[in-house]
Amino acid sequence: MAKLEVTVSGIRFRNPVLTAAGPNVLNAHMMLQAVEGGVGGVVSKTVSVKPAHDRRPTIRRAVCRSMMNAETWAEEPVEKFLEYYHEVKKTGVPLIVSIGYTPDDLKTLGPLIEREARPDGFEFSTHYLGKDVEPLVESAKALRYSVEAPIWMKVSPNFPDIQEVARRVAPYVDGFVATNSFGPVLDFDPENPEPRLGSAYGQGWLSGPAILPISLRVVYEVVSVQDKPVIGVGGIERGTDAIKYFMVGASAVAVCTAALKHGPQVYGKIAREINDWLDRHGYTSVEEVRNLYRERLRERRVYEGIPVIRVDDDLCTGCTACVRNCVERALYMKGDKARVVDDLCIGCGYCMDFCPEDALSLQERQP
Repeated sequence: MAKLEVTVSGIRFRNPVLTAAGPNVLNAHMMLQAVEGGVGGVVSKTVSVKPAHDRRPTIRRAVCRSMMNAETWAEEPVEKFLEYYHEVKKTGVPLIVSIGYTPDDLKTLGPLIEREARPDGFEFSTHYLGKDVEPLVESAKALRYSVEAPIWMKVSPNFPDIQEVARRVAPYVDGFVATNSFGPVLDFDPENPEPRLGSAYGQGWLSGPAILPISLRVVYEVVSVQDKPVIGVGGIERGTDAIKYFMVGASAVAVCTAALKHGPQVYGKIAREINDWLDRHGYTSVEEVRNLYRERLRERRVYEGIPVIRVDDDLCTGCTACVRNCVERALYMKGDKARVVDDLCIGCGYCMDFCPEDALSLQERQP
């Protein structure tokens, strides 16, 4: 059985699946449910100096099995959350307290929470700090010089230069969390075109499977330019989603939307699926699959010109999936085997995603 225990920023987690800061950890009850559901560590909902006031509705369904939300930070004061933190600490599961936003806010909240609750670490949110690097650096410095516990910066996918942010902030943090929800976005029902959320013009933030490719890219970029650990967040619903994050360099993952959709037992389910995948593929720990994508990137074949699809007749079963999904209609059936019109094929590779037998490959085009 694979070893699921991971250590991130000196904090030991029983498995690499954490809660992500959001409405899934709204209060002590929900955080304790997450513990019972098998989570490896609890990251609490973000608190700030003043409670938020979110106009309802705040959470609606979105494209691709995802969610659109107009949640901001906690609507209860930090004094109430101190009670919640104490309840979570009793479980023995590591507690990471999420706080925001300005340097002054962090200098006020960090020492207070560290003194009263002794969390295992802090996460600071950058969701409302804009897109310039300097305010992010100042917030990181403010918290770094105010607390002793490890601190993680939560990265917004909207930053125009993710690598520059990571490089500039890395000296002041112990890790990164990537990413926050994406947005703002807008959606509505054309049969009833009213705003679906209570925010200013019905806009919200997208989370869930729709943002997984965005977050994977951000994790890869952050890992590429600095040595601090990264916790991957965004669209994780299954163990294989988490495995993708490990392969681009994440040391752990965190889950929010899947817990809102499926309940707190999803944390343990994802952890078990990670374990099962590692066992099936002969790995003994999460660490063994970290950065595999980077290795394959270095090894990948680079084509000199535009390649062309080739069909392995020994593997082709004549299912016609490639023919039906060819972007340029360059594939056709000849008898019970697929064939390619070279002049039409643009070498895009899309058809390979539909072949159940792995009978298609890209090859150099012959002169």
